[in-house]
Amino acid sequence: MTAQSHVEEPEGDLGNGTLCYVYGIVPSDIDMPEGLSGTDGNEPALVRHGDVAAVVSTVNVDRPLGTREDLLAHERVVESLAARTTVLPMRFGAVMATADAVIDELMAPYHDWFADVLADLAGRVEFIIAGTYVRDTVLREVIMANPEAMRLRENVRRLSADAGYYERIRLGELIVQALEGMRETDNAALAEAMAPYAVAVAPRQPVGDDAAADVAFLVSDAGRERFEAAVEDLGDRWAGRVRLRLIGPLAPYDFVPPAPEEVASWDS
Repeated sequence: MTAQSHVEEPEGDLGNGTLCYVYGIVPSDIDMPEGLSGTDGNEPALVRHGDVAAVVSTVNVDRPLGTREDLLAHERVVESLAARTTVLPMRFGAVMATADAVIDELMAPYHDWFADVLADLAGRVEFIIAGTYVRDTVLREVIMANPEAMRLRENVRRLSADAGYYERIRLGELIVQALEGMRETDNAALAEAMAPYAVAVAPRQPVGDDAAADVAFLVSDAGRERFEAAVEDLGDRWAGRVRLRLIGPLAPYDFVPPAPEEVASWDS
């Protein structure tokens, strides 16, 4: 049986100086949020094919994508959808020539894969827990645990800026190395502590000098309250050393399985 297709024409004149920007894939039975603004301020629409639909809008072809406004528009559309349904977010900047091309080249060949992934992720959202070190506390930990660092710190305090130049460099190297190891340990500890409250866990690479941890969790709607309570409890236990920040609910960026090779360039 051939899947039925239906295109709600996106705002703008496709094929006349515009392209079709694709935000993500959703179940075909949803209604779009009203008043949602996408790329170039155009309202997104649905391109339905069988049980799935692509969320698209027009974007002007005479300018490169990649501005801060473009990224914010992409995130705004994806997160607005994630608040009401399951969404497979596409890679930022994914465009196709027309809405018909979205059906023929993307949705028709991979309809079953999209439908299966949407079904697997239904009733689940992503949360990210990001940790930041309380710098003074962690620096004390690092120095107290390393005799060489303790000696260098005392030398640096006694010497002038010029005389203690190389000691400062070496002390900085020791602190950076220690923080790298500490960050790896704390990231693993965060993942382990919260894993019982999540369906799946995806450790990420903490970024930034003071970054302590960065882990994504796939959480069921039914388990969300327990998960959030566990985050609060862990934040209390880590207080004074690591500050935790809970981000979400989000579209499941970190939990979309690897796409078929042919469609890999389109997935998130």
